[in-house]
Amino acid sequence: MGGIGGVAGVWSTVFPAVDRFALAIGRVAPVAKAADPQQQNARTADSQQPQDAKTADSKRLQDAKTASSQQPQDARTAAVVSQLAQRDQQVRTHEAAHVAAGGMYVRGGARFSYTTGPDGRAYATGGEVSIDRSAVPGDPAATIQKLRQVQRAALAPADPSPQDRSVAAGASMSITQAQMELAQRQLSAYRTTASSSATENTSSSFSAMA
Repeated sequence: MGGIGGVAGVWSTVFPAVDRFALAIGRVAPVAKAADPQQQNARTADSQQPQDAKTADSKRLQDAKTASSQQPQDARTAAVVSQLAQRDQQVRTHEAAHVAAGGMYVRGGARFSYTTGPDGRAYATGGEVSIDRSAVPGDPAATIQKLRQVQRAALAPADPSPQDRSVAAGASMSITQAQMELAQRQLSAYRTTASSSATENTSSSFSAMA
């Protein structure tokens, strides 16, 4: 009995050791089971989620930067188009005033120079109107009348350009010259009339004396 007891005592010592080993295996077992494909995929998905979140955040940040950089560009484009459209309207109104006031002395209507905007459209940014400023041959009175209309046409727009004012000044000088010519003609005509009258009076006197 003592021997058996001794053996039993040995086993009683071994059992706890085996139990501890079994418990150790029990703890390791779940790790070994993780080799299952579904569980491995689950862990891979879990590990990828933070990475995917980082990628999504990075993409959102990049999109936000792109959008923020496009907004100022779109605003600048809209501002340029607005300025070009306003300039186009001003130019056309300006030249239309010249044409309306110039009447029969305008040659060929208005001509425009264009600028292509960022929207692909052509906008009038400059213009000109040709007008006949020549003197009426042999008729300074008609010349004065014509050049006064030219002067009005040059200054017809609400905002005459330096070129417009130059044309008006030139017309004014030509009007002065035509007025001088007309005065000379009138003086010459007066002298001719006065001389004719004096001659007629002299002839009448001689006739009376005879």
